[in-house]
Amino acid sequence: MTLPARAVIAAGFALLACAWRANAQQPARGTIVEDVKCAADPSQSYALYLPSGYSPDRQWNLLIGFHPGARGRAIVEKFQAAAEQYGYIVAASNTSRNGPWAVSGAAAKAMSSDLGQRFAIDPRRIYATGMSGGARVALQIALNNESIAGVIASSAGYPDSQPRTNVKFALFATAGNEDFNYIEMRMLDRKLKSPHRLAVFDGGQRARPV
Repeated sequence: MTLPARAVIAAGFALLACAWRANAQQPARGTIVEDVKCAADPSQSYALYLPSGYSPDRQWNLLIGFHPGARGRAIVEKFQAAAEQYGYIVAASNTSRNGPWAVSGAAAKAMSSDLGQRFAIDPRRIYATGMSGGARVALQIALNNESIAGVIASSAGYPDSQPRTNVKFALFATAGNEDFNYIEMRMLDRKLKSPHRLAVFDGGQRARPV
């Protein structure tokens, strides 16, 4: 990803943290909304879960997600129960997918800007997640943005696959012991000294729902 592209994404997440607008239209609460069109760019959309108790009277935690096949609902479904219990807004892009970084970068910028316009977000508690190639998108965003407090990375690591000693965000990673990215994830775990955890399960990439 080029430096200008990184700057654009960072600007989008900065807007997310401070641009909430009280009169923005709010989707239904307590249920998954599959296709929320971004107001500024309707070609971009995301799946969304708003906790049933959501109110703009306070700021809320946010988890943004990326799927390797642009299946936003598949991401949101995995976190729906926990989001309801712990009070998280979950949004996952319907356009970000494996392929050119420009596609995922545009999706991340549009989604973050739209979320910042619609909802009251706690700027200290913005998290990113993804599975497989989507995990690389989540980590790319976190590596280049001060607004991300933590990342949940399933079955893939850094966008350049290179282990690091320290990152500025908390990292929770998962991998199957038969996953083709298993060794990469083990190397990530062994090298990283900043707060993180790797959870290993039996099997391959469980992160590919049919």
